[in-house]
Amino acid sequence: MYQRIQGLHSKKVDIANIARQVGSSRRTVYRYLHMKSPPEPAVIQHIEPKAVEPYVPYLLQRWNEGCRNAEQMLRELKEMGYSPSRSSVGRFITRLRHDSGKARSFKSEKTETIYQQSVQKHRPLSPLQVARLFLSKVEKRKEWEKQYLEKLCAIDSEVAQTYEQVQEFMVMLRQLEGNGLGEWLKKVKVLGVKELQAFAKGLEKDYEAVKTGLSLKWNNGGSEGQINRLKLLKRQTYGQAGFELMRRRVLHREVKVERKQRKKKKAVTEKAA
Repeated sequence: MYQRIQGLHSKKVDIANIARQVGSSRRTVYRYLHMKSPPEPAVIQHIEPKAVEPYVPYLLQRWNEGCRNAEQMLRELKEMGYSPSRSSVGRFITRLRHDSGKARSFKSEKTETIYQQSVQKHRPLSPLQVARLFLSKVEKRKEWEKQYLEKLCAIDSEVAQTYEQVQEFMVMLRQLEGNGLGEWLKKVKVLGVKELQAFAKGLEKDYEAVKTGLSLKWNNGGSEGQINRLKLLKRQTYGQAGFELMRRRVLHREVKVERKQRKKKKAVTEKAA
């Protein structure tokens, strides 16, 4: 577009006609005329939410190939086996149109490297996101998350130490190794950050119960879940439902769950046969 605008301007074509011919705004034409050389390919970073993030490389590739039709790109992604959101893809392509100065242009263009994606840069994580990353399983982390944690631990020794202690506790929790709780508490008392020390003090108050919970496969999670559901049903009726109505609602739910489980079991049996 840069060469075309410069060429038309050298032929004494007025700004309005240039804008009309290239399908852009006058402001964009003026901006290109003031440039001494063609603009460098723009770098697209994380300007969209996670819904469209997996498809950004393909969308940028198709844009560089000249495709300007969001519906066509959506169909192509679905043919490849993906399930992108129509609205998120549409918003992303609209953003590209505005950035290119052709907000209303849907015609295909010639192949040109206009955008390139930056895969190296990521927004800094918030403290809550880092905490969640500390608690996550290593095998479920993305490559950039692993690199982010490595750099974070390399920069701050206190963060590295805290990460190690958190991972030790998560191993006890997931692998039911409650016998190591006492040693872990001693280590945190001496070397842990104040937030982790406060957490450890809370565990010490009910040490035997916590150790048992970290050692045995049984727990009261099912009972707590049913109690929580009963409270929800009670709130939905503003506390006015009698015992009989509550009983019917609970049993109706149980029948539906059992029916769904039977169907699932039948489907698995038929598939195995």
